[in-house]
Amino acid sequence: MEFKALFFDLDGTLINFNENEFIKLYLGTAAKFFSDLIPNPKTFVEELLKSTEIMERADNPDTTTLEVFVNDFCPKFEVDCQTIMDRFEDFYHKKFNVIQPLIKQMNGVKEILSILKNSYSDIPVLLTTNPVFPYIAVKKRMEWGGLTAADFDHITHAENSYYCKGNDKYWYSALEYSKTKPENTLVVGNDAFRDLRAKKLGFKTFLVDESIENEESLNDNIPDYRGSLIDLFTLLKT
Repeated sequence: MEFKALFFDLDGTLINFNENEFIKLYLGTAAKFFSDLIPNPKTFVEELLKSTEIMERADNPDTTTLEVFVNDFCPKFEVDCQTIMDRFEDFYHKKFNVIQPLIKQMNGVKEILSILKNSYSDIPVLLTTNPVFPYIAVKKRMEWGGLTAADFDHITHAENSYYCKGNDKYWYSALEYSKTKPENTLVVGNDAFRDLRAKKLGFKTFLVDESIENEESLNDNIPDYRGSLIDLFTLLKT
């Protein structure tokens, strides 16, 4: 295999995932769970989405993306910030499982993980999911899709990341863990904007085209390779 490291997206790449269904169910369930603290569900959803947008623009090496979200979201309500964050934690432990039926294992995942573990164990494998969720939410989605933390050398999430995928610094930070150069690192994802933009930084890119997100960005971010995970499996064996 010509690559020295592999960076994998999660949703729509390693797990079968419908983003629109997820967002609708996630926001509706969360709004109901917060109803005693933030009675207006429309306000809760609107402000959550606005703070997530701020989170995606995070650009402070001393402030995690989760802290960026908290610092923007909490002051909007007359509720103690710790109470709000405790409620989010309870939500992920108690109600996030409502998402589980939406997530299925992606065809080809087992084959890829097997070849990486058995034939290329010296190659760093990172789960570079956009760090807008805390680790517990990432871990649960992984497990529902047949993955474990042991499958990866590093996992990005909102508690250990300072930038999101729209920021070039996110990708350079990932390289600090892989100890590789962009030109010998393969980014695998289904988001034509967030994942494929890494090509402009010198990364090799593989578009999982079974469920493309932000397809309009393909005009600017043309992948080096594209296909299913089975196609990726074939590529990695060469």
